[in-house]
This record gives sequence, C-alpha cells and structure tokens, in this order.
Amino acid sequence: MTAAILLFTVIGLVMLTNMREQRIAARISTTVTSIYEDRLVVAQYILKLSKEIESIIATFEKGDAGNTTVLAQRLSAVAALNVLYEGTTLTATERTNFEAFKQLCQTIAQNDNADNRPAALRAAREAAERLQILSSIQVEEGKNLLDEVLSMTYFSNILSYLELIILIIIAVIIQALVFSSKTIAGLKKPTNENLN
Repeated sequence: MTAAILLFTVIGLVMLTNMREQRIAARISTTVTSIYEDRLVVAQYILKLSKEIESIIATFEKGDAGNTTVLAQRLSAVAALNVLYEGTTLTATERTNFEAFKQLCQTIAQNDNADNRPAALRAAREAAERLQILSSIQVEEGKNLLDEVLSMTYFSNILSYLELIILIIIAVIIQALVFSSKTIAGLKKPTNENLN
C-alpha cells in the first residue's frame, strides 16, 4: 500500500511538473515576443524617425524655403512611423515621451506652415532629444524583459533539481519497501507440516 501511495505521488509530481513547465514556456514565449515586437521593432522605428527628424533639422538649418514639398514628405513619413510606433505596447514613461514627441511633430508642421522656421527648428531639435530618451527606454525595457526571462529559467531549473531529488528519495523508499517485503515474505515461508 505504501509503495502504491508513493507511486501515485510520483505520477502526481510528474503531472504538476509538466503543467508548470507549460505555463513557464508560455510566459517565456510571450516575453521573448515582446522583446522583439515592442523593443527591437520599435528601436527600428526610432532609428527611422531619427533620420527623418535629422533631415528636417538639416532642411531648416540650410534655410531652404523652397523645400516645402520635401519637408511635407518628411513630416508625412514621421506621421506614418508614429502610427506604427503607437501600435506597440508602451510603458507609462514611454507613452508620456512619445506623446510629447508627437506634439513636437505637430508643432514643427504648424510653425512651418506659418513660416516660423526658427520655432520649427527648435521643435525639431526637441523632437530629436525625445527620440534619444525613447531609445534609452527601449534599451532599459529590453534589459528588464531579458532579466525576467532569465529569472523564469533560473527558477525553473531550481524546481527541476528539487523534483529530481524528491523522485530519487521516493524511488529509494519504494526500493527499500520492495526489499523489506521480500525479507518478510522469506521469513513467513511455511514449513512443511506433513513430516510425521
């Protein structure tokens, strides 16, 4: 009976281990997907936005008044990238800085339309600074997500070792029960009573 209970315990432990491993694998998959979609892809958006803003700054610094169509194209590209960026998962700090960046982009367009190029240039420089902040946030959040994955795998490894130790102890107990039952069975061997 004791061996059956221990065997049932082993089966239950294996089933719990399997369910826990599936949950951890799902969490790791979600976190790694987030690292890619919400950090690496966004870093690429920030790079493209930086190039567009730098081009806008260069246009204003050159004083090319005839480049309004080029400027409109750049601002249109920035607006399209902003839509893509906004479709990702943003942290609270990231959302605050991104909203400020979008507002600065609108300020650039409004000041350009009003022929207030110095104000548009200031807004473009501030937008470039916001992009640097957003880039730093990507690195920090990516590191946090990586640390989370590493923590999950470390915890999973510790539990796996603990389960292995428990299984070995249960196997030794079962083996001891089997040996002791053979010894007891050997002691109770019936004697031949037909000896007259």
